[in-house]
Amino acid sequence: MTVAPEIVAAAQAAQKKWGVPSSVAIAQYGLESGWGRYMPANSNNPFGIQELPGLPSVAANSHEFRNGQLVPVVEHFAVFKDIADAFDQHAKLLATYRAYRYAMAQVSSSDKFAEALTGVYATAPHYGDILVNIMKTMDLYQYDLKPGATS
Repeated sequence: MTVAPEIVAAAQAAQKKWGVPSSVAIAQYGLESGWGRYMPANSNNPFGIQELPGLPSVAANSHEFRNGQLVPVVEHFAVFKDIADAFDQHAKLLATYRAYRYAMAQVSSSDKFAEALTGVYATAPHYGDILVNIMKTMDLYQYDLKPGATS
């Protein structure tokens, strides 16, 4: 499977602006949305970002780990104008929200950044390991911008 050029471009633009490694954002995109196949209807929200104050949202069925069990839930998800906006808002959330401060301190290592999201970004107990596996299997590291990169 190859990553669509618009997904790479969106991840790299977000990395350039917010510092979130493109490889991690692309792996999250793949994991959270089945490579774009499973998003809440009419949301352009591949990351499962919860509704945001003052912005449109949609309700959708989802699953969360609660007390070690995967349970069905109905959640309200943010609606984005397009995929690039979703990647930008996803990276902004990771870069500015206090809960991700430790992860953001790990941006020099995509693997460590991904691992730092376990239990914070997602409730799945091995979330970071799953992301690292996706990044390695698909060689997503090739999409990470190097410090000082302009494209």
